[in-house]
Amino acid sequence: MRKTLGLLLVVGLLAGCANNSAERSIQQFTSSMENELHFVYFYENEPPEKNIRSQLNGMKVYLARKNITATISYQKIIADRNYQKILGVKDRQILVFDYKGIRYNARNIHVLEGMVLQMD
Repeated sequence: MRKTLGLLLVVGLLAGCANNSAERSIQQFTSSMENELHFVYFYENEPPEKNIRSQLNGMKVYLARKNITATISYQKIIADRNYQKILGVKDRQILVFDYKGIRYNARNIHVLEGMVLQMD
């Protein structure tokens, strides 16, 4: 009985640590203000091409016209942290964070543009 309880405690602690790691990873990308977004483009080997960067900057300008501040960053999937394991991201995936956490998740830049254009 003691061994079973000890095993359950260890498994619970490990699950809590993994969950905490994901929360910390999300928190590093979230903003502190309500009208602020952070676009994070995850890549495996090479940062995005010029046309993708241009489209992301276009969305940033569009949002600025709506008084929404946007920042863009490019994050290698496996760097100081393994974002593939922690957040489940893949090559060329874009996550958009707001003050609450992940707001949008897209693997296609055109789908993301559609989501951004529908913002109020």
